[in-house]
Amino acid sequence: MPIKLLLRDPHQVKPIKLYLEQNNWLNKSHKIQKQDDVFHIYTLLEEIPEDLQECEVVRYEESTPESTTLSSIIDRYCKVKGLQLEVPKRWSIYPPMILFNSTTSDEIFNPEHQELWESVLSQQKHVFGTSNITHIALNKPIIESDIMRRPHNLIPIVGDFGPDFPMDKTPTAKDFQQAFWCTVVQNGIYQTWAPKYTMFSRGNIKEKKRVLDNWKNLAGTVVVDFYCGIGYFSLSYLKNGGKLLCWELNPWSIEGFRKSLEKAGYKYKIYNKEESFDVSDLASVDACLFLESNEHIPERLQHVKDHSLSISHINLGLLPSSKPSWGIADELRRKSNIDTTIHIHENVHIGDFARIQGDVQHEFSRGEILYLEKVKTFAPDVWHIVIDVINRWP
Repeated sequence: MPIKLLLRDPHQVKPIKLYLEQNNWLNKSHKIQKQDDVFHIYTLLEEIPEDLQECEVVRYEESTPESTTLSSIIDRYCKVKGLQLEVPKRWSIYPPMILFNSTTSDEIFNPEHQELWESVLSQQKHVFGTSNITHIALNKPIIESDIMRRPHNLIPIVGDFGPDFPMDKTPTAKDFQQAFWCTVVQNGIYQTWAPKYTMFSRGNIKEKKRVLDNWKNLAGTVVVDFYCGIGYFSLSYLKNGGKLLCWELNPWSIEGFRKSLEKAGYKYKIYNKEESFDVSDLASVDACLFLESNEHIPERLQHVKDHSLSISHINLGLLPSSKPSWGIADELRRKSNIDTTIHIHENVHIGDFARIQGDVQHEFSRGEILYLEKVKTFAPDVWHIVIDVINRWP
């Protein structure tokens, strides 16, 4: 049976309704109802997405034929073929792709079952509430040691995800054009990426919202993002008025970031290793994107005098650990002439929270730890955390 959301805060109704509509999950055959000061929003979902885990939910009966659910389509296929296959329980829709999470057994995603997935696509309106899906893929964890954060374990099931070539090849404009791109809108911010060549983590939406809600007025300040990716967190700082200095190694991520900036109407400039940069460039653009290692930050900003740049935030968003960049970040705060908050992302066992805070305090000895935010779990008791450290000026 599908689920409906029960909302007690009226301010949540509009953004959640918009989020459901953007993903084609809203059951428009039912109006939003208010009963005893609780708003009832009917969805087409059978499982609650991770982004809505904090919402109260109940199931409701709908006159939807059994033959139009994912489970029944798979059951019917298995009966015809004489098979037993595990039904996927979790997926995310990033138009025009649906991305399934890895299950206990991924046999159902083998190429021999292509007929099944084409059948699912042909009935997608009933199953997923949308007619826009053209691609299906299976998502497996990225390799933690890959500093370019590429989805080596994304397995295409249906659709052309773009050309095959070595991951260390520098893509051309034609490669970008031929690739398959998907999109998402989170917190009103558009993002796009090529899933064959770069990653996306929907679980970061909580941290993105924390940035939007807690640091609203960044006009006249600069945000430095050491690992910007496709703009995961940078775009939230930009929406709140900050100017961006961003570093990223993966050219596919930079292209996705560029597309999002262009879609939103921001001005930007991309710098390759050979291109010179002057901090005055920020006067004419909203974002400077550097396609290079963040090890070059001291070199890029060597002509910026100490206490002359209004750096409001430094984001260190690499997992499982951003420790390699701690030293550069601590030095960078000397350039700032305002209070600077450093956001340190780490994967840490819950039993090591005190230890990691001690490591942070030791490295950023002039800073003050403000907060430890638990973003999401990766394994039992292992959390993606963000530690906020403020360096006060003067």
